[in-house]
Amino acid sequence: MEDNIGILKNIVLFQDFQKDEDVLKKIDRLFTARKAKKGDVVIKEGEEGDELFIIKSGSVRILKNTLQDEPYTVVILNAAQNIFFGEIGLLLNDRRTATVIAEEDSTFLVTTKDKFKEFGEKESYIAMKITRQIAQILARRLHKTNDDVVTLFSALVSEVESSTSLE
Repeated sequence: MEDNIGILKNIVLFQDFQKDEDVLKKIDRLFTARKAKKGDVVIKEGEEGDELFIIKSGSVRILKNTLQDEPYTVVILNAAQNIFFGEIGLLLNDRRTATVIAEEDSTFLVTTKDKFKEFGEKESYIAMKITRQIAQILARRLHKTNDDVVTLFSALVSEVESSTSLE
């Protein structure tokens, strides 16, 4: 448990409680350990999920599928990076947006939407702060996605304009 507290202190979702060991102990009780062997699929893109994972040890490969259904590696993440994934699953059962594969034997701290909801009914202030962190993460992703769409649209317009001027 003590080593979990050290991990939880460094997870951005719990940053409001970094110095409060009592709260971190309450948060720790939300999680159970789950092991994966090298090559195991932890999450599969397109499947519904309701779990949040924190990498306790090991590393994972994040894969996305192209429109031709070909997987490509987005990134490789490891425990030293204080990484979590699946956080949207705490808010709603959602289709997973990527596949996560264990790059090596790994251990995760895992909790579910139902556990988090029950926790929120008992510890509403703590759950609200965690939910706010998730909302901020999602808002940053939305802003980045919007910027990416504008960039792609601008590139497409430039390409169309240059190809029509050549005709």
